Amino acid sequence: MTEERAKRSKKDGLSKDIKVVSGSRLFAPFRTLGYVSSEIPHSIQVRGQTAFLTTSIGKSFHVYDVDSLNLLFVGPHFYENIASVISHGDHTFVGCSNGKVVVCHRGKKIGELESASSSPVRSLIVFGEHLVGYTEDNRVVVWNMASKEVHIELTFSEKFHVSTVLHPSTYLNKVLVGSVEGNLLICNISTGKHVYETKSFGSPIITLEQAPVVDVVAVGLLDGRIILHNIKLDETLLTLHQEGKVTAVTFRTDELPIMATASAEGDISIWDLDERRLIHVMRGAHDGLIPSIDFLSKQPILISSGADNAIKEWIFDSLDHVPRLLRQRSGHYGPPQMIRYYGEDGKTILSAGRDQTFRYFSVVRDSQSVEMSQGSLEHRAKVKRMNVKDLRLPCITKFAADPAKQKDWDNILTCHANDPRVFTWSIRRKAIGNHTITLQDNAHPKALAISACGNFGFIGTSTGLVQSINMQSGLKRSAFRGHTKTVIAIQCDRVNHFIYTSSLDKTIKIWDFATGKLVSSIDLPAAASSLFLHRDSDLLAAICDDMVIRIIDTESHKIVRRFVGHENRISDLTFSPDGRWIVSVSLDGTVRTWDLPTGHMVDGFRVPSIPISVSFSPTGDFLVTALMDSPGLYLWANRTKFENIDLQPIGEDELSSAALPTSEIGVEESGDNDDTSNSEASVPDSKEVAGITNMYLVPEKLTENMVTLSSQPKSKWQTLLNLDIIKKRNKPTEAPKAPERAPFFLQAGSEPKGTIFDDNETGLDGDERADETNEKSKGSLLAMKTDLSILLERAKTDREYDKVLKYLQELNPTKVDYELRSLHIDGDFLCFINFLKVLQYQLAQKRDFELVQVYLNVFLKIHSDIITNNPEAFSDLLDILQKQYQSEWKRVDSLIRYSACMVDFCRSTR
Repeated sequence: MTEERAKRSKKDGLSKDIKVVSGSRLFAPFRTLGYVSSEIPHSIQVRGQTAFLTTSIGKSFHVYDVDSLNLLFVGPHFYENIASVISHGDHTFVGCSNGKVVVCHRGKKIGELESASSSPVRSLIVFGEHLVGYTEDNRVVVWNMASKEVHIELTFSEKFHVSTVLHPSTYLNKVLVGSVEGNLLICNISTGKHVYETKSFGSPIITLEQAPVVDVVAVGLLDGRIILHNIKLDETLLTLHQEGKVTAVTFRTDELPIMATASAEGDISIWDLDERRLIHVMRGAHDGLIPSIDFLSKQPILISSGADNAIKEWIFDSLDHVPRLLRQRSGHYGPPQMIRYYGEDGKTILSAGRDQTFRYFSVVRDSQSVEMSQGSLEHRAKVKRMNVKDLRLPCITKFAADPAKQKDWDNILTCHANDPRVFTWSIRRKAIGNHTITLQDNAHPKALAISACGNFGFIGTSTGLVQSINMQSGLKRSAFRGHTKTVIAIQCDRVNHFIYTSSLDKTIKIWDFATGKLVSSIDLPAAASSLFLHRDSDLLAAICDDMVIRIIDTESHKIVRRFVGHENRISDLTFSPDGRWIVSVSLDGTVRTWDLPTGHMVDGFRVPSIPISVSFSPTGDFLVTALMDSPGLYLWANRTKFENIDLQPIGEDELSSAALPTSEIGVEESGDNDDTSNSEASVPDSKEVAGITNMYLVPEKLTENMVTLSSQPKSKWQTLLNLDIIKKRNKPTEAPKAPERAPFFLQAGSEPKGTIFDDNETGLDGDERADETNEKSKGSLLAMKTDLSILLERAKTDREYDKVLKYLQELNPTKVDYELRSLHIDGDFLCFINFLKVLQYQLAQKRDFELVQVYLNVFLKIHSDIITNNPEAFSDLLDILQKQYQSEWKRVDSLIRYSACMVDFCRSTR
């Protein structure tokens, strides 16, 4: 079966090098959270009064509404990284790393533009009917968008290496090409000639931008210079200089001479062109490279997107032309270190990343995902002339959150790398809280927990002390002393009876919550680096440094399970909500599921990168993972929520690779594809997904012996059975009145009289219809045949029988009745016999059981006189059909009666 699916995927035009992987039996890739933008320049398109922003996110693209930054739709998932993207009209053009340009319409691939190059296509621009881009093998390719063919390819000498392309305004069939050598070259895309080349500016050209003035372009150079150059006169009008290389340039178009430039360090400079001076530098506008910035047409709004996975809108509403942040959309730009579901509804995830940010992600609505505020960092950075990144708190190493008192006071604790302080946060305000806890004796916080009631917090320190605090006041309360080395994990139970701590001294200690006394101590062969308590079952899971997961019964204080199998350090684990499973992730690149009642591994799969954190949804429907080299959060759907899965123990050799979820819901990458020439940018349809991925699709029949009903609505076949009654009921009570005579000056309508049938609504394809038209034009008897009669006369194989049934199912009840009444009658009754054979075939397939009965009922009701008058033609066939029908109906009736008895029995035994 797997080989057949692989062959079918090749036949359907998918990647030739696709590997069919089984993935996980329990978890299906669902979607990715947290991707907003990348280092690829964005594209802005204005349609009417609305502007749309298109950003690349690696192997797909997002389209946002500029007015609200709401995500409108997600593009298809590509097997190659996106090198450039531009939107024009109803289409989005995506330059891929394999030299192709994919044409998409509202997120769906509709075509491809190919060239002789296999290098990434960059710097796409559109003007007129042409699409222009340059490839990394030093070519400028011009496509005709209407014909989807290459119009011309421009090649250059070894002394001219293309770095960017621009279409100067009002220049007919001309493109301006910038080079690494610092030259500008004007090329005619109609003739392919090089019209004019300027002298070098002495530094590589990074970006080109058309100024509001005709013939003037802004040239951004690697050495930080911005040159306004008149390309018609080949004269430099103005030279400015910023810190760092110029990555993007834009101009205001609302009659103010303002220019903005971006740098690779994340700064945006604002320039007054009239006074030729620098107005303001927005330091740390982004945390890293800014590939593109744009002023909205006729508006004082600047849009910037960065490689820091953020989109920001800045508004110029002050007299000094200093912008302020209007709105933003962002995600982690460094990999998350710790992720946890928050609350009981399974709609929120908290994430701490290496980018020194603490984020709140909404699973159901992306627009509600925000960064937890650390205060007015922008204002402080402006006063101190520092970058915002330098004022952020260090990376969060551990955090603990509990929703019990989120409306009353701070309900999150965080500890940070190389920082002796513990901070509180408020989930209600989405901001840092009111309290900062400082430990004594130069101790550093290493472990955190919050009680189930939300009133107390616990801090494990590097000196072995466990300090409790009051979450409302931030004051210290009791202390738990007993560990001789660093406390690295803390858990507390649901009713505030016991506290569980682990330390580098290779012990797990159980403390009385009220008195602070030590209740019990459990010695381990290796230190437990993390503890996880399932509060409903009181089972405590410990991740030990010897790569073993130990399960402790907190009632008996005994180790009741040991899970061995990971080949490298275990980075995180989580309980399923019902406490039956433990899902663990490890530096060996695997995600494993352990069954607690049996003590076996029941599922496991490998991911392309190292998973470092995992969390199970409180509702049990999703699993979320974080990877070491990715800023996104990956959601996996729990298959047991929508299908029955037989959990059997598996071995190490049964672990298989699984493709990561993508940004598009329900679509996953089909496999590894290292060959850039074998990529496809299409979204697989349902058949392709069934053949390549491990997504669950409902089959037509679960078993061969099962009788299935059709998917037709009940009202449709009931109408067909009672069509005579309906027509009689709808019969008019009086004769129709003649219409009033039209005035003499109105001409008669030109519409033809009689019924007009549309060929496109028939069951015949174009060739079959053409053949029938030719035959009818000859005046043969076929001129009286309906489409059903034609299909039945040709029905000799199972495939043609399926075509007849498919055609009937597409018709409405009235047209089905018309087709059956209009069956062609000849001396051999071929249409009648074949129709009965079609019904017999469908009964043998045990499909569409009730629909077959309806068709047979109507057929016999209409043509009973013909059948009774010609018994020699129909008797044998009707006998076979009757026996087959009785056999199937007897089996269906027995199953219905059995099921009804079982239901009655279950009701009576309650």
